[in-house]
Amino acid sequence: MKTISVIVTNWNSVKLLNKYFPQVIKTSELAQEIIFADDASSDDSVKYVSELQKNHPKIHIIAHRANLGFGENSNDAVKKARGEFVVLLNSDISPHPDYLNPSLKHFTDPKVFGIGFAEIGHENYAKLMWKEGYIQHRPETSASSHISGWVSGGSSIIRREIFLKLGGFDPVYAPFYSEDLDLGYRAWKSGYKCLWEPRCRVEHRHESTISRFPKYTLDYVKERNRLLTVWRNITDPKMLFENRLAQIGRILTGPNYIKIILAAKRQINNANPPIIFPVLSDREIFKKFL
Repeated sequence: MKTISVIVTNWNSVKLLNKYFPQVIKTSELAQEIIFADDASSDDSVKYVSELQKNHPKIHIIAHRANLGFGENSNDAVKKARGEFVVLLNSDISPHPDYLNPSLKHFTDPKVFGIGFAEIGHENYAKLMWKEGYIQHRPETSASSHISGWVSGGSSIIRREIFLKLGGFDPVYAPFYSEDLDLGYRAWKSGYKCLWEPRCRVEHRHESTISRFPKYTLDYVKERNRLLTVWRNITDPKMLFENRLAQIGRILTGPNYIKIILAAKRQINNANPPIIFPVLSDREIFKKFL
């Protein structure tokens, strides 16, 4: 029997919890536990879930005193989870009934790392490409399950053992963006698979806390982390050369890109090496998505 833990990560989102957390409880009947991982919220998030916990003993609360950021908050919750398989949900996700069952058959393959859910209105998997010196991707659709570049850190089910083996979400990408792409790429490179299942249906209302940050901050972090995904994962010499050329081109067309490069270097200087167990080459990974 497969044991399942559901994790809902949260930061100052009591209004979202009031709208969506009861639906998570209702539709997660296959789960042995539902972990609420709160990242040092200053609102009534913990108080609200504590009230629900009185009538739902499957709920476990992890309340951090200091803000860790999305990646580290998720990593800590997965470490403490008891399930063989772990569902990762953002606080603005509303699962449909029986959203978990279609994913379970895929885990009969021990090489499957995780299954991405189909978000209503955005039912797609991630097609990976190497283009213009960067790891790029675009959404694709399919009537049946399909390989995907990664599985979303807020809308998926993953094999806990592999998540921990790969070190979970790399803190170098803090505070957010690209953690799940990076983890998916490292999983592929280590010989595992990421899939997408259209029958695992959830609604993602896109009311997450990230949207509260100024646009310039979001763009800055996104570009920095886009560069980091190359530096942290790509080892093919020709691809790295193409990336260097791409950086020069971006500097010439927009001098502010120097700030992006310097910010990425600062992140790496303070980071541990990425955890990868190389099985596939970069070119072999991209070839799978042709």
